[in-house]
Amino acid sequence: MNLYEFEGKELLKAGGVTVPRSSLLRGAEELPKSIPYPLFAKTQILSGGRMEAGGVVLAKESAALGEAVENFLGKTIKGWPVIGVLLEEKVAYESPEYFVSFTADPDTRRVLFSLSDKGGTGVEDRPVIKVPIDVDTPEFPDTPVPSDVLKRLFGVFTANDCILLEVNPLVQNAKSEEWVALDAKVVLDDSAFPRHPKWQYPERPSAPDHKVSPREVRAREIDRGDHRGTAGSTYLDLEGDIAMLPSGGGASLTAMDALNRLGGKPANYTEYSGNPTGEKVKQLVSVVVSKPGLSALWVVGAVANFTDINETLRGLIEGLRDARKELGLPIDYPVVIRRAGPRDTEAYAMLSEVKDFDLHVSGEETSIEESAKKIVALADAYRKKHAR
Repeated sequence: MNLYEFEGKELLKAGGVTVPRSSLLRGAEELPKSIPYPLFAKTQILSGGRMEAGGVVLAKESAALGEAVENFLGKTIKGWPVIGVLLEEKVAYESPEYFVSFTADPDTRRVLFSLSDKGGTGVEDRPVIKVPIDVDTPEFPDTPVPSDVLKRLFGVFTANDCILLEVNPLVQNAKSEEWVALDAKVVLDDSAFPRHPKWQYPERPSAPDHKVSPREVRAREIDRGDHRGTAGSTYLDLEGDIAMLPSGGGASLTAMDALNRLGGKPANYTEYSGNPTGEKVKQLVSVVVSKPGLSALWVVGAVANFTDINETLRGLIEGLRDARKELGLPIDYPVVIRRAGPRDTEAYAMLSEVKDFDLHVSGEETSIEESAKKIVALADAYRKKHAR
């Protein structure tokens, strides 16, 4: 999850990193009557490059601040909606502007530490020192930035399960000589939410033109209360009519590619994996099938190593029954299942007794491609039947 600047700075401050004094405005009526000038008015959007886009203004008196706030609130910057304006003190500094970042590298299980003494706007085009850091025994190279400051930043990164923590610029206050983070970009690992019950970050779009749907919100809440496997942490509504319940990242993408190649149109993208409980699968099913206008449901995945096929497919059937009962959905369209793995024999026997849904069940003897052909054909037949 991408955090807004003010949210990232809250984490930095809690971790002992100095940030400028500030207050967040959600509406013009929240403007304080007495403010020390000059100060910055900074739009809160999920994108960099605000300065060049006119999203940051230095106000020297109340009239200029009022005009800036009025121009910002309710508008968009670089396509992103402005959710608030951060009023922030102007920090005097004489030292260079430093760019400091920590980035998780899942391949090496290390953290990439980056630093430049030419930070600020346009740092992407300047030389940056990059050093891999061991998470368990972090050692930093000698830099003009004191090691205790880097350790505090690294502590915020690790304690909050960050994927990225970037401060640009980091400067030294000319009066107090404190090192101050003037800006912050923080990306959290979505799968870490169960470990941080105090996190109360609302859902936010993943792209400027993307609006978060209620289904996305409901799907992502499933994992936040239960760390056993994943179900719904990744969910996107798409424009098609074939509901998807794939398992495993690689198999999910393979299935999506096969479906699109054969002319099928997915209604969503999500996945469940890592041996989630039947209850979590049931909740995800309820979200997936709640989308109007569906012509089929495809439950597909590779041969599982750890996922209990019987447990998760029981969750599937319970989810379909709950959706039919509680949401009033007919769910008369075909449900194609291609799953295999631990306890799949029991799962097939259980599914053979289910008579209240139009199930089409296969195991690893059927390829994902063949299963995709089946779901496309059945969805076409369902559409034609109900178009009369």
